[in-house]
Amino acid sequence: MAVFKAYMKIARKNIWMILLYLGIFFCVTILFQRFVPEGAEGYTAESVPVGIVDEDGGEAAESLINYIGRTNETILLEDDRESLQEDLFYRNVGYIVRIPEGFMEKCILGEEKIEAVTVPGTYAGYYVDQQVNSYMVYARSYAAAGFTETEIASAMAHRDKAEVTLVDFSGNAGQVPAYTFYYRYLPYLLLSVLGYVMGYILMGFRRGSLPQRMRASAVPERRQSVEGLAASLVIALALWGVSAAVSVVMYRQDIFESGKLIWYLLNSLVMMLTALSLAYLVGTLVKSSNALSGIVNIISLGMCFVCGVFVEISYLSAEVRKAAQFLPVYWYETVNTLLTDHRTVAGSIRSEVLSGIGIQIVFAIAFVCVTLAVAKRSRRSS
Repeated sequence: MAVFKAYMKIARKNIWMILLYLGIFFCVTILFQRFVPEGAEGYTAESVPVGIVDEDGGEAAESLINYIGRTNETILLEDDRESLQEDLFYRNVGYIVRIPEGFMEKCILGEEKIEAVTVPGTYAGYYVDQQVNSYMVYARSYAAAGFTETEIASAMAHRDKAEVTLVDFSGNAGQVPAYTFYYRYLPYLLLSVLGYVMGYILMGFRRGSLPQRMRASAVPERRQSVEGLAASLVIALALWGVSAAVSVVMYRQDIFESGKLIWYLLNSLVMMLTALSLAYLVGTLVKSSNALSGIVNIISLGMCFVCGVFVEISYLSAEVRKAAQFLPVYWYETVNTLLTDHRTVAGSIRSEVLSGIGIQIVFAIAFVCVTLAVAKRSRRSS
């Protein structure tokens, strides 16, 4: 068991690095959880402070002001150019509507457009523009039907507001469970720690004359390989076990009540095996600590940014998602998203989850095959 003991000895020498990454992982997870909304009990339309310059004062103008005020804060302003510019500059208002004199005749019965000013490049302009245009469409329809100004104002005042009903597909009442963030960020921990640990171990076994001495050893090469793989699995399983145990301790009530703990553990276990196989490949290729640090950082941070760890998959562009499909972390995060968004794992959802886990296994096997090919070529060249 000399090889096994040597693997474990090198791993123990890097225990502080492992603890450092565990600390970073837990801090990042807790930090992101603090910025998560508590839940969504209902839907509320966004409110924008809208400045109104009313030069008309008629019933139709008042009707437009009330219509805008149903979902926004309306502020009556004086028609002073400098004051209006200051209000926009200091963001006292996000949008200014100028209602001209003769609003009914010019804008509703006529074709004149309402003058509006907004802060360039903000959503407020599009948002309030849509409401103003909506009012004008309805008002002109009523006018075409023969409604008077008073009747138009009354009809617009009694228009029903749109109602939005949130459907709870995930069973979380619109709330994102805290353990979701824990398992979302887990690949960063696995890729970083296993990448460094396995890299240092494999580099240690290639130093000096150690490879030649191991070949001349009485211990068969096959047994050396088996002991090395066993030690690697023990290290990886220990890291995964600590992570799983912490998640159960931190979120025991919520995660048990979800009924999806087994799926989260299975998905993270397969991700651990994939990270281990990738770490073995990196450790086989690198020859120095600087190279190891650079490659591990590129792989861990690169995959985490592109595959939905640090940024949700739904926020990524279509091009990035297409490219990320060629990386194992993307499929891990896809499974996590499915588990979060659905109350139960059954039917087509179960098939998608198993498919995502299966693709990760394929990646792990592919990394192992490439590692064996690289190791065989290295032995021949030496």
